[in-house]
Amino acid sequence: MPTIKEMVGLASFSVVSGVIFAALSHLVAPTVMLVAGHVGVAMIYGIWFIGGTLPAYILRKRGSAFLGETIASIIELLLVSPYSILLYYYGPAQGLMSEIAFWMGRYKSWSWRTMILAGMLPVVAAYPFDCMVSPFYPACRNPGYPLYLHLAIVSTMLLSGAVFAGILVKIVVDKLVSAGALRGWPVARDKINES
Repeated sequence: MPTIKEMVGLASFSVVSGVIFAALSHLVAPTVMLVAGHVGVAMIYGIWFIGGTLPAYILRKRGSAFLGETIASIIELLLVSPYSILLYYYGPAQGLMSEIAFWMGRYKSWSWRTMILAGMLPVVAAYPFDCMVSPFYPACRNPGYPLYLHLAIVSTMLLSGAVFAGILVKIVVDKLVSAGALRGWPVARDKINES
């Protein structure tokens, strides 16, 4: 059972993620789409997955990736995201996929491999929805992307998820733990026990 501090932390990390998502959706993604197309958006896509990996890595509790990503998507929605009601799918689905990686490690493995997997798995939920439903990628449906473009986008999204939501989250949080900024949080207690 999470403590009140952990629930407040989850909400706080989710709000920060949601604000980042909104800025990305309003400012960065449209510019990248104009300049580099769907592959360009795939390069930054992993940033949208930090809503799950960040709270899960810090709190180390079941459900924190799912709830973190879901709350972050609601915050993004409240900030009038261009993705609008699509976020009712994206947040929970992507959070669930990250949650699977932590479940596979029985919520005891917080290794590079687990974090990278947690950053990559949301692509399984995101890309098919992008192609089948999202109004932002109509060419994916009609006339349809050639196979090489699908492979390029998925590969780039996987790499982006691994880098931003897996590797970068782990590096930043570990640095914050080393600096004493997360004293009292589960990630800091685990780091002490690992020493």
